[in-house]
Amino acid sequence: MPGLFPRVIFSRLLASMLFSVISLVPLTAQARPSSPGELDTPRVQIYTGYSYWHPIDAKINNVAFPDVKFGAIGSATYFLRPWLGVTAQFGSHVDDVHGPEGNMDLGLQFQTSAHRFTPFFHVLGGSTFLGGPANNGRKYGWNGTAGVGLDWVPTYHHDWLAVRLFQGDYEYNHVDFGPASADRLSGGIAKNNTLNASTGLVFRFGGRHPADMQAQMSCSANRVDNIAGERVSVNSQILGFDVLKPMQYTWHTTGGMILGEGSDSVIIDTAGLPAGDYHVTGLVTQGKHRSAQCDAAFSVRQPQPPTVSCVASPTSIAPGATATVTATGMSPDNRTLVYAFNSTSGRLNVNGNTATITAPVSRDINTVTSSSTTITVTCNARDDHGQMASASVTIPVTLKETYTTDPNLAPLPLQNDMCSVSFERDRRRPARVDNEGKACLDDVALSLQRQQDSTLVVLGDHTSRERAAMAAERAVNVKLYLTQEKGIDASRIQVRVKDGGIAQVQNIYLSVGSTFNEEGRAINERAVVHHSESYGRPGAATTSRPHRRTTKRKPKAATQSPGTTAAPLPSSTSIQPPAGQVAQPK
Repeated sequence: MPGLFPRVIFSRLLASMLFSVISLVPLTAQARPSSPGELDTPRVQIYTGYSYWHPIDAKINNVAFPDVKFGAIGSATYFLRPWLGVTAQFGSHVDDVHGPEGNMDLGLQFQTSAHRFTPFFHVLGGSTFLGGPANNGRKYGWNGTAGVGLDWVPTYHHDWLAVRLFQGDYEYNHVDFGPASADRLSGGIAKNNTLNASTGLVFRFGGRHPADMQAQMSCSANRVDNIAGERVSVNSQILGFDVLKPMQYTWHTTGGMILGEGSDSVIIDTAGLPAGDYHVTGLVTQGKHRSAQCDAAFSVRQPQPPTVSCVASPTSIAPGATATVTATGMSPDNRTLVYAFNSTSGRLNVNGNTATITAPVSRDINTVTSSSTTITVTCNARDDHGQMASASVTIPVTLKETYTTDPNLAPLPLQNDMCSVSFERDRRRPARVDNEGKACLDDVALSLQRQQDSTLVVLGDHTSRERAAMAAERAVNVKLYLTQEKGIDASRIQVRVKDGGIAQVQNIYLSVGSTFNEEGRAINERAVVHHSESYGRPGAATTSRPHRRTTKRKPKAATQSPGTTAAPLPSSTSIQPPAGQVAQPK
């Protein structure tokens, strides 16, 4: 008999909650219809189920509250939004000693949906009534509740029934039983932390099912204006269909190839389509009696050719000098452009949309009769459709000139810097003229041979890590190559050195009447000691003795003061000794 009374109360409480669910059905039918974005959310849902009450830290007068295994829980939620509702929750747990204990709460519930599952959490507050565990009878207090849960909506007619897989609530109960008695068997304050686990059924009312709406389908293309060869993406949206049931999509187009048939979006390949307007038609069906279709339009046009401009900087150059040519292209269709360059003469070095043009030396000096010639550079821009645009720029190549104050007098030309011989490639023989240097000197010799009254200044240089004598040896080796291999009269070549910090020999061409800026200083060519091959020819001057510092010896020949020009050597004088002999300073 002691356990019969709590069980009777529990069964009556559960029956009353089920009766309340049934009585609310006609009321929920009057709930306002949902908007198109809220089709799968009910207006009202009723939950009822079994509950287990477990105190975590629940004592009064050092007497703990026991677990309560027999409990019932129920709630009613009205949804203001698909994700927000107002919840009233009721719970009762039967204690074998003190009878039912429970709570009545009100608060907010937040939820979302993922396929057939609906996770949620709620925050509630309200009153609680409980008794004992000593001699205290039931008394009301207040409580707060926070919990989470997960509902599963099975495939059923209009989705009106769901299963609450679990609901877990944390509850805080505060009840004041009055002053504690002397024997501490009554009175005191209960501050209980408890867990409430439950499961049950959820009845969903008031929402409209997709089947109650007219089936609709819309589709659109990501680009309306297209170029032949581009791909058009067509996406669709549907309303009034049950997204949890299978649907079949069918697509047709008046032009192009359909990729991705059978899904809610397709891609149209427009390769090979002539210019014109086209349509894509989509059809979605669900079952035998539900279908909708849509139409999307797109157009195809021929690609527009690019344009390009060509600019040179500087606008004119001297022989052997360089200019930068920049090509600026534009595609009306925003296509990627590739650039190419060509020129009528000179040497081109291309880097992206820029190119460096180096004017030739020998041609400008020897083969033209006027004081200038021109180089035409053509810039080409091609897009990925093969369409190309071209532009050109003309660069005058002029000899450096100076003019006297008398305009009636002919201008007096200045020196002309020809190619330079670099000595940075052969570190083991830093004064030897290599093949690349000989190619430069061949052009210089050709210029001297064509104009027999012209002269040449070879200006040797050395780096900061080298001795000054290295510059003199390099300059003399250049002169040896021109005189011994190319037959240039030694009297037409002047040897000078400078401290410029570069391992090279500059060749300065002086035509008749030209002026020299007297750069560098003259040297005594007979005092130069050779330490290796002069220019890589068998039988040329070779190493005959260890290197000696020329600064520690005084040559017998008188040296010239800085700034003066060395006297030309007679054409019969040979600086290089015969084969098999070694040059000795005199």
